[in-house]
Amino acid sequence: MIFASIKNVGIQKLAMALLQQHGRSRTSALLHFFAQWGGLGVLPLAILDSTIIPTFGSLDILAAFLSARHSSLWVYYASMAVTGSMIGSYLTYKLGQKTGLAWFERKFGERRSHQVEYALERWGAGAVFVSTVAPPPCPTSLFLLAAGGFRYNIRKFLLAVFSGRAIRYGLLTLIAAHYGRRIVRYMRHPGQYLWISLVVTVLIVAATAIFLSMRKSPSPVFAGRQVTPSGVAD
Repeated sequence: MIFASIKNVGIQKLAMALLQQHGRSRTSALLHFFAQWGGLGVLPLAILDSTIIPTFGSLDILAAFLSARHSSLWVYYASMAVTGSMIGSYLTYKLGQKTGLAWFERKFGERRSHQVEYALERWGAGAVFVSTVAPPPCPTSLFLLAAGGFRYNIRKFLLAVFSGRAIRYGLLTLIAAHYGRRIVRYMRHPGQYLWISLVVTVLIVAATAIFLSMRKSPSPVFAGRQVTPSGVAD
């Protein structure tokens, strides 16, 4: 029985290693394909990054890498990343709008969909903003898709996406332009610096919550339906 447990642990570790290697190989393939186009390659990668297609953090790595190599062009790379993200976010919003709430609940589970709906209803654009500005592993595409499925106001949605992405990629490319390869090393191995991402995410969420709580309570954005934090619809 002990040997069986050891064997299971070994298999689990091997599986995790293979998954990590698979993710790194896909990231390298995406980077190699889009990096050869420079700033023009950032745009289509940014579109993909804001859809349900996984890019394994390639956009962050590419934007940081290019800014580290050509520090004077960091604003250009940030602009391309934000523009592509806006396009991809809009497409994901429309996908959620077309597929509807029922598909979203089947895809991600009723409990999770209700929790996301509650976050959108309670915090409105703040929930979208946090998901777009926070570093990995924040499930950004989940909120983008949910906003369309729950038919959140498109103007507020796009404004929140623009604000979050502008801050995220503006700071990322600016830091990469000044600190060079060290920031790229962090982007390529986020697991080794997971605590940094968690701290940054907590600070962003806290700052957003404080800002929104100082404003008037947001009016309900989903008429005729109230959702509790536990995911139970009233």
